[in-house]
Amino acid sequence: MEAAHRRPGSFHILYTDGRTTYVQGTASGLRQVFHARRPDGGHAASDSPELLARLCGAAPRIEMAAWELMQPTLDYGLTEATCWTGVHRLMADQRLRMSGDRVDTVTWWRPPAPELSVAEGAPQLRAALDAAVGVRVATAAGLSADLSGGMDSSSLCYLLAQHGAPFQAFVEQTVDPNHDDAKWAALAAREIGCDLTVFQPDDIPGPYDGICDTEGVLDRSVPHSLSTPYTLIRNRARKTAMARTFAATGATVHMAGFGGDELFTVTPAYFSDLYRTAPLKALREIRPLARLRRWPMRAVMRALASGQSYGEWIDEQVRSLHLPRPAVQGPTVQWGPQWRIPVWATPRTAEAVRSLVRSAPDGIAPQAPERSVHVCLAGQRIGGHRLAPLRELMQRQGVLLSLPYMDDGVLEAALSLSRAENRPGVSYKPGLKAAMQTDGPKAVLSRSTKGEFSMSVHQGIARNRRSLLALFQDSLLAEHGFIDPARLRSSIRNSMRPEAETSALEVTVGAEIWLRTAVSPGSVPEQFLGKPNQALSNGS
Repeated sequence: MEAAHRRPGSFHILYTDGRTTYVQGTASGLRQVFHARRPDGGHAASDSPELLARLCGAAPRIEMAAWELMQPTLDYGLTEATCWTGVHRLMADQRLRMSGDRVDTVTWWRPPAPELSVAEGAPQLRAALDAAVGVRVATAAGLSADLSGGMDSSSLCYLLAQHGAPFQAFVEQTVDPNHDDAKWAALAAREIGCDLTVFQPDDIPGPYDGICDTEGVLDRSVPHSLSTPYTLIRNRARKTAMARTFAATGATVHMAGFGGDELFTVTPAYFSDLYRTAPLKALREIRPLARLRRWPMRAVMRALASGQSYGEWIDEQVRSLHLPRPAVQGPTVQWGPQWRIPVWATPRTAEAVRSLVRSAPDGIAPQAPERSVHVCLAGQRIGGHRLAPLRELMQRQGVLLSLPYMDDGVLEAALSLSRAENRPGVSYKPGLKAAMQTDGPKAVLSRSTKGEFSMSVHQGIARNRRSLLALFQDSLLAEHGFIDPARLRSSIRNSMRPEAETSALEVTVGAEIWLRTAVSPGSVPEQFLGKPNQALSNGS
């Protein structure tokens, strides 16, 4: 299995000797594994919780709707629970071992030590990226790709062109006149030598279009997955239309740069790691970043010196779930962002989340001993979880969403780079820049902006306000005591100005729709329910 893991690409690995079956996904968390006990006493594993729930007759775990309301998404690895009773998630660094009526797990992966300088490690990173793109070129009947004009997508498109692959690149133009993705994408496309299609705002549905009608009746023209709430649901109709366009070009694989931000941006948590061994150096190096982000140095020193363990940090987050979100964000040097429930969530939501965290197995450990590595891995693995419904949605349109930055080979090459040389404030994504510096697209290397979609989101909420209000008129989340529907509807009417509220609305809509389809599946025609992927059984 180790030899198989070293091959480029993203895939599950299965092995059996006739008595014992081993199953593992990817360390990045993109290829997930779930398992459950069958009614006959044997065990089954799959990449689909929905399939296992069908196979085992599992009921939905209503309290998991509260978990999915968290914003930001709760830290990866806190629970093996899924949204279905008796269906368990396998942690990304674990291998499932099934033998007869027994099942257990073994650790198969640990992050590499960041021992290479950027100069030493850049060639290895470039080789990993080249191999990741090359395997897509070799196996796809047709290709398309995102090209936002950022470093992540531009690098992938450049490598596609270097492999001689014909592909169509796509970029979204938003309603915001200051959104400059299309401008930078055009520069990159000319340098790379690829065709670029620009989705104009009126070409495809916008945020929250096609969720439901003004009576709150769900649009089921596209099947809903029952595996987990779709936390990126505001663009469901948009992504469906885009996937159909990709397929119309002959693409069977669409490449995108998801995971690049988490992989190549070292967070300020790095300074907490440094403080443990070189406190004066940590204070000296964080000072420019503190000035830039207007963090008082007293608050920075207090945060760095706290020395909170992962467990202590978890306890603090669980205790403060219900508190208002701070108006000013303090130094982000901890194990992750602050946890909060939405302003329209009820005390029952907070208690449900606390109960789930406290029921987790003893000895919960971070994804890595170093905070900065933990944040990187947690971000990748949370991304793998959140992207699963999108990948399924696109696959229904005949296109596989392929994410080279979430390949294990690329992950390991990036994690091998010195975090000191990649620390915040040095430069933007210095590892990726070094890997692509010699012959990659030069235009985007100087870009200092990043596309922002808040204007489109607010217009989408305003355009679909009646439908969103109707969706929560007879809310199942409210029926189960997780939200205050009057407060939520008030926020929707008042345009949801804080960014945290718009993000919270999306996960709330996703949780509401999951409850509607999962709790009363008989109301959903069979052809609109998620189709099984693959399941592997062992024992009898």
